[in-house]
Amino acid sequence: MRKTTKGFLFFAMMICLLAFQSNTAQAQQKIAYIDAESIIPSMPEYKSAQSEIEQYGRQLQRRLEEQQKEMEDYYVDIMTKAQQGLLSPAQEQEAQEKLTEMQTSLQEEALKADQQLIDKEVSLMEPIYDKFDSALESVATSNGYTYIIDKKLLLYSGGTDATSQVKRQLGI
Repeated sequence: MRKTTKGFLFFAMMICLLAFQSNTAQAQQKIAYIDAESIIPSMPEYKSAQSEIEQYGRQLQRRLEEQQKEMEDYYVDIMTKAQQGLLSPAQEQEAQEKLTEMQTSLQEEALKADQQLIDKEVSLMEPIYDKFDSALESVATSNGYTYIIDKKLLLYSGGTDATSQVKRQLGI
């Protein structure tokens, strides 16, 4: 009976020791949070990228508007000629086909422009997010944070707000 009691005590002590070590390890973890929505838009590179994206978007829009104007002008010209009886049925059919082609081309160009704008945004924003990630890693390492979580993901914020530290790391 004594061996069973000693074995049980040893087992219980091992469980307590493991639980203590687990709690100690958890207590050593440092968690911080940041407000990324206040950091990234404050970066000068972000403002410059946004300006370039908007300018590129306007350029693409102008190109689409020119193509649409060309199609509308052609339509008005064809309708005027048709009302005046200057077009044969074959010419009207050709005009209708050309209008359909122009409309299809305009739709394709609009889709292409959307993709070009997305690609431009990705290419300009990727280095900004890389710099942001690097600053996060630097702040986490220098302050011993195990985790840095975005503020909007938290249900309760009892940790350290590292937003100012990340801004300082970025030179903002």
